[in-house]
Amino acid sequence: MRTRHTEQPLVPDAGIGASERDALELRSQLDELLRARQYAVQRERRLSEAARSLPDRQRVDGELLRQLTQARTLREGLGARCLDLSDRLKTLEEQLRQPSPRVGGSERPGTGTPNDIPDRGHDDALHDVHHRDVHRNVHHDVHHSVSQAPADDGPHPTPTGPAPGPAPAPAPPRHRSPGELAALAERITGLYRKASPTEAADILGQAAEHLTPEDTAALAARLAHRGPTGASLHLARSAVHGSPHHAAATLAELRRAGLAEEAGELFNTLRSCPAADLPALLDGLERAGQHADGATLLWEWGSAPTAELTALATVLHQADRAADARTLLRQAAGRPTGDLTALATTLPAPLPALLLGELATLRPPAELVRLAGALAGRTDLYEALLTPLLADPGQHRTTLAALRTAGLPTTPANRPRSRWGRR
Repeated sequence: MRTRHTEQPLVPDAGIGASERDALELRSQLDELLRARQYAVQRERRLSEAARSLPDRQRVDGELLRQLTQARTLREGLGARCLDLSDRLKTLEEQLRQPSPRVGGSERPGTGTPNDIPDRGHDDALHDVHHRDVHRNVHHDVHHSVSQAPADDGPHPTPTGPAPGPAPAPAPPRHRSPGELAALAERITGLYRKASPTEAADILGQAAEHLTPEDTAALAARLAHRGPTGASLHLARSAVHGSPHHAAATLAELRRAGLAEEAGELFNTLRSCPAADLPALLDGLERAGQHADGATLLWEWGSAPTAELTALATVLHQADRAADARTLLRQAAGRPTGDLTALATTLPAPLPALLLGELATLRPPAELVRLAGALAGRTDLYEALLTPLLADPGQHRTTLAALRTAGLPTTPANRPRSRWGRR
């Protein structure tokens, strides 16, 4: 990582104490490191999902493992630097909050009185949790990335060092008073007026993750009615970075508050959730009474690329959400034959049979014959398609006749012959 000018030795400016200048510089460095770490975490997750989406029989490519190792090492290094800077900043800010010594019964201006710290009182709603959140988020990303790492039976490079312990449980959000929310809204508005959108975006992101869903909706309402343009939408979008249940509850609260545009913004962002979060997200939407949103997301995810659709269906099946996996695969029934063949060959058992059972019901005979021809080299998949056709031969009479005309078998290879011979 390149060296920024803020990492040079600090020189006090006129009108600002050296310790306060140090705090401003540390905040700037920490913000940049947190953003860099977030990108590293996202890249590691994408690489892990790419490795897990490979069929069980296919080994993970060496280049993919190398990139995954690099991403993991970068994330761990950035996380360590974030923790170090956060601890230093916390110590320094605690010193700044101490009362300044009085000389001759009066205070000298510019020596660090509470009023000398710019905007110190406006973000109290989030100030006390910021450093704890840095530690929690870094440890959570370490734990999540390790749990998502692909398994492989061959040797591959791994980062050295002690294995991380379990992620600490996050503290539940605390309800904020109307006065705290008003101060936070004022702080965000002030940052927009000062042309500091990056700092405002950071505060909006923290608020969306750490306020209760009810308080997030209340803050969004304030910003929508009297705040800067787009601030309420940014707040709503940022809720996707919290836990899936928290995001789902926030969506429900935005709808109850009549904030349709903000709710739509969050809903659209939910489409980009990682596959691993899908079961918890659907569960959270059901608990929040947003069943229609869950159904809509499943319908839209049905058009995802084959590798992504495979990962989504696999995660749902492993989470004992078979009905959702069936719904997702049913949405894929309208794909071209080539896509369906690729999907059937990449899904883990028993999902191929589930997909082919849906296709046997939904696709016309001519398309089923083309699909059967593409699967003829895979006996297990061909018979998974044939089984639902033979389960109701009357309904599928035309399809079975078309298969025979195409020279394709209509009797499972493992079906025992009648002792009277072929009829």
